[in-house]
Amino acid sequence: MIGKMRPKYLWMFFVLLMAATFEPLDPVKSWGAAVLLQPESIVMGDIGAGKLKQGTIVLSHDDSVRKAWSVDLEDGWLCKAGQPLTGMLENTRPLQIKISMKSSLVPAGEDNNHHGLYTVVLNLDLDNRHVIYHKKLAGGNHREMIILNVGGERKVVELSFYVMEYPLAPVLAVSPCRLDFGALGQGQKMVKKIEITNRGRQALKWKIRQKNNFQQMADSEALSGRYVSFLHSETRETGQYRPGNAGKESAEFTGHWSEIDGYPEAQQNSVLKYRFSGAGVILYYWKSPAGGKFTLYLDNRIIANIDAFNEHTAAAEYRLHEPVGIGTHTLTLVNNLGRVVIEGIKIVGREITPGNGKWLKIYPEIGVTTREIDYLHISVDTTRLPPGTYGQLLSVESNGGEATIELYVEVSLEPAFKILDVYRYSFGNDVLFSTNPEGETRTAYFRNYRKEGIAFRLFSPGGPGTTEFYRWYNPRKQLHFYSYETSGGGKLSREYVFEGTIGNIATSRLPNTRELYRWHHSPPGQYFFSTDPRGEGIQKKGCKYDGIAGFVR
Repeated sequence: MIGKMRPKYLWMFFVLLMAATFEPLDPVKSWGAAVLLQPESIVMGDIGAGKLKQGTIVLSHDDSVRKAWSVDLEDGWLCKAGQPLTGMLENTRPLQIKISMKSSLVPAGEDNNHHGLYTVVLNLDLDNRHVIYHKKLAGGNHREMIILNVGGERKVVELSFYVMEYPLAPVLAVSPCRLDFGALGQGQKMVKKIEITNRGRQALKWKIRQKNNFQQMADSEALSGRYVSFLHSETRETGQYRPGNAGKESAEFTGHWSEIDGYPEAQQNSVLKYRFSGAGVILYYWKSPAGGKFTLYLDNRIIANIDAFNEHTAAAEYRLHEPVGIGTHTLTLVNNLGRVVIEGIKIVGREITPGNGKWLKIYPEIGVTTREIDYLHISVDTTRLPPGTYGQLLSVESNGGEATIELYVEVSLEPAFKILDVYRYSFGNDVLFSTNPEGETRTAYFRNYRKEGIAFRLFSPGGPGTTEFYRWYNPRKQLHFYSYETSGGGKLSREYVFEGTIGNIATSRLPNTRELYRWHHSPPGQYFFSTDPRGEGIQKKGCKYDGIAGFVR
């Protein structure tokens, strides 16, 4: 019969015979599950002797098969301490490798054939394992590769950084130059910090003073409007930007936003919408080697196409060329290519009352800075301030230059803090608390957790009688821990990764608050948190009462 078939029917018969003989290919078995590496590039910025610049990479995969992995660097890097990182990757345990970099203060001398080259130090840290690499590099812009070999697959993380050249004479650097205290109610107090860095080799001697009203009026450009900062210190060094609550209600972040020094960094196709009431805006951003093109819209009309590329990280700003009518407007930023860090926005046309200096305190007022970073602590007290928006200019004078710092605070009759819903998620024996479920979706391990609803409520930053409530994560044991103490109260091993704050918690009983109890199970070192005095029956599982973690709503 086969011999009598026409050619096209014979071909169809052959295909059907092959399909019946062999099993269909399993796409997972054929190609293997994808190994995910986030991010694939990190902008470390300016590296120098002042402080470590840090970042984090996360490696994960969905295959049930364990994969061997190792980390290599490009030629020229010398291992000075520790052993190269290796291990086994499991789909239930994503790897979080911490990266930190700095360079030497003085270039190597001619006697060792490295004249003019700085020693760049690269640290890799994973689960209490550390390895340190050195490489001699000239001052300026550089790109280096971290190579991860995972089950025969090669993944690359690109590090871009700028090796700073330190002159002999002292050089003053101040960060940030604009400080936003947000909206505070009458009688509230808040403290923020300013970094003073010496970018020279000789000692920097400095002093700070408040400008008087006459000097502030003469510098009307600085206090031309209300400044809103997008700095969220609690996300610093986490790699993921999560917008703060105080004073940021008008901002809407969509797309993927990473974090650089606590500021939001827009990835490709990310969008920021900011609604404001005024006569115009000034946008503050950073140019960098990773910068590309972004577009600005005002009320859905294109007003500028901006190039954010620069050979090294540098502050920049964009001002509207023409004033707009006083009213409600929307500024939209669309990041096209590359990445750009957004520092903040100044709303032009919002009346600012120059400060008289009586509502703030500065300490210390003088100092000497060598290679370390010194901090100015600035305390604001709104007790005697009528409602309104206030600004104050500070002058930093030194033997390495001068700088001006702008301070802003908005005072209202009612306390400005809000109550935050804390959502509870569970996975195995672990409980994850979050006030930002949308932001958690960018956390590599979050997809394993199941939502269980609202557990309790916390306070927003600045609430009287409250302090930050921090979260840590142990990727090896897959456990979370929470505390208002920055050290974790001495209960944490070095395996725990700091993840920032989830809100503010009261340290003593306030009206309408209740206890948040803590239980401990050792081993495996699990902590359990609940507002139920009986711990939801957790004691039956071997947990023992471990005190009160704080007071919540």
